[in-house]
Amino acid sequence: MKRLYILLLTMTLALWAGDVSIALQKPAGSLKMGDKPVFDSIVVNQSGQSLDGIVLYLSLVNLDKGKEHPVDLEDWSAQKAVHIDRLKPGASYTGKWPMRLIQSGHYGLFVTAVLPGSDSPVTSPIVHFDISPKKTVVPARIWPVALGMPALILIFMGFLWIRRRKADGL
Repeated sequence: MKRLYILLLTMTLALWAGDVSIALQKPAGSLKMGDKPVFDSIVVNQSGQSLDGIVLYLSLVNLDKGKEHPVDLEDWSAQKAVHIDRLKPGASYTGKWPMRLIQSGHYGLFVTAVLPGSDSPVTSPIVHFDISPKKTVVPARIWPVALGMPALILIFMGFLWIRRRKADGL
C-alpha cells in the first residue's frame, strides 16, 4: 500500500518533472529526538531511453521561524548520496534514507537527482516533519555518578589515612 501511494504521488508529479520524477515519504507516526526513522523515496524514469549515472542526494533544511538554514547531514545520516548505474525507460528505483534525529524542531527534507548531461537537477517536493524534544539529561543516571564518585574518593582517602596511621604506629 505504501509503495502504491508513493508511485501514485510520483505519477502525479510527472507533469513538472520531464525525464525523471521523484517522490519522498516520511515514516508514519510522530518523530522525536534520538529516533532512527527511514524515509522512502522513489525515482521513476519517464523518458523513452535509459538514464545512466543518476546521482541522488538528500537535503535537510531547518524551517523553524528565525532559524531557517540548511542542515549538514554529517551527524544525521550516514548515507548522503546514491548512484544509480542505469534506470531503464519506465523503470523505478526505490531508495531508503535512514536518519538519526539529532535536534528538535520543524524540518524539510527532499531528494535531488542530478542527471548526466543535464544542467538542471530534479528535486522531490519537500516533506515537512516535526521532531519532538527529548530529555537528554536524566537525573536517575546523573545522581549515582554525582554522589557516588565523591563518596568513593572520600572512602579511598579514608582508607589511605587509616593505613598511614597504622604504619606510623598510631
